[in-house]
Amino acid sequence: MGPNAVRALQKIGAWDSVQPATYAPPALHFRDGRSGRLLKEVKLGPSFERRFGQPYRVIFRADLHAGLLNVVNTLPKIEITMGADCDPTTCVGPVIAADGIWSKTRTQLFPQSGLTIDSTLLFRAMIDIPEISGIDFSCVNLWYYPGAHVVHYPAGQNGKLNMVFIGPEIGPRQHLTPASSILRDLISRVPNWTQWTAAYVNPLSSWHKNNVMLIGDAAHGTFPFLAQGAAMSLEDAATLLKTTDPKKFEELRLARCTRLHQQTLRVGQINHLTGVKALMRNAALRFSSDETILGRMAWIYSG
Repeated sequence: MGPNAVRALQKIGAWDSVQPATYAPPALHFRDGRSGRLLKEVKLGPSFERRFGQPYRVIFRADLHAGLLNVVNTLPKIEITMGADCDPTTCVGPVIAADGIWSKTRTQLFPQSGLTIDSTLLFRAMIDIPEISGIDFSCVNLWYYPGAHVVHYPAGQNGKLNMVFIGPEIGPRQHLTPASSILRDLISRVPNWTQWTAAYVNPLSSWHKNNVMLIGDAAHGTFPFLAQGAAMSLEDAATLLKTTDPKKFEELRLARCTRLHQQTLRVGQINHLTGVKALMRNAALRFSSDETILGRMAWIYSG
């Protein structure tokens, strides 16, 4: 959760409930997956917080959900009904549809919308934080590898390590066979991976029709390469405090989410470079200042 996600949680009155389960990593570590070399460390300490007004946090997603639910349960006007069928197009009055990237509501409203399914897959796992020399597990680590990348970070305060491999269908063990011994040792600690389809919502020119408005991944679901999916949904929720008018909501949110999606696709291409282009990426990263790297994210984190 970047500073913008923290800010959104504060605006909707949920930060105090969520904050105890969060963890503030001290740095981002960018690594080369073949050699194991640390290419760049970007500090996330006091100077980062002063610049963006909020810290960079990580959290186990179930803890985020629990924190949000705790707040909802204190609000008497909200009723949660599980397992109920609902056709938003037949409802009277305003409807906000937040039914995820595979949204049935979106396909009802915009039959031509659909998803773009990527050839790469997402493999996720949660393990106990291991003892492996050469890696600082307190940090967010991103490993570049030809045609793939690996991200891992502490999952909040529960002593677990969240791991994500994004690459070809053969999976991390097979694809990373020639990787550095450090990365292979880490991958070998995972007994089972959960496999996910990599998909995104094709950008829409509008998120509403008649009385129904899409928000969250249903409206603008994208790849996780910038770790902004949940943050954009939280920003949507904060924006609803300003207006529930669909046109005004889109004026405040559509351009930002579309820009983020475009940048996410670009970052995915950079992460999976091969050959000479990968060497050039690594060299550019090594010689870039923290200011340069964080400057590219400033429009997101300061939003």
